[in-house]
Amino acid sequence: MENSSWEGFSTKAVHAGFDPDPQTGAVNVPIYASSTFAQDGVGGMRNGFEYARTGNPTRRPLEANLAALESGTYGRAFGSGMAATDCLLRAALRPGDHLVIPNDAYGGTFRLIDKVFTQWGIEYTPAAVSDVDAVRAAIRPNTKLVWVETPTNPLLNIGDIEALSDIAHEAGAKIVVD
Repeated sequence: MENSSWEGFSTKAVHAGFDPDPQTGAVNVPIYASSTFAQDGVGGMRNGFEYARTGNPTRRPLEANLAALESGTYGRAFGSGMAATDCLLRAALRPGDHLVIPNDAYGGTFRLIDKVFTQWGIEYTPAAVSDVDAVRAAIRPNTKLVWVETPTNPLLNIGDIEALSDIAHEAGAKIVVD
């Protein structure tokens, strides 16, 4: 559901992504517990759903709502933060690429990068997100991503998102703020 007259964040938060159900009149998104959906033959998804892992009629309005709130084209919802992290890193990085991560990154993120992504030829350099010069020094010619956590977990260090974005973009890299 998209209405260009919705300008306020609060209005979008309540209304974007879902029209009242034409059959029931429900104004809130129902929770669909189904894990599988009827298909019109092999690969013939009906209404865009096949299996709950790839999408369902509960999650689709949430994703549309998040996109509207962020003025984005698409939104994605995941079952966990680590699932989102893994998906983003797989989409953004290729063998031979480099990324900069916080020197006190969340343990799950660090282990994913250190134990999994390095096996695929992806390199990383830790740097203090609270020190823009340290992040700048960690950039390499093959840096594709600067991963920022602010505040960091568990030490609660704060990074200057605008300054770190400028550094990443000057190097031709993308920035991710978790």
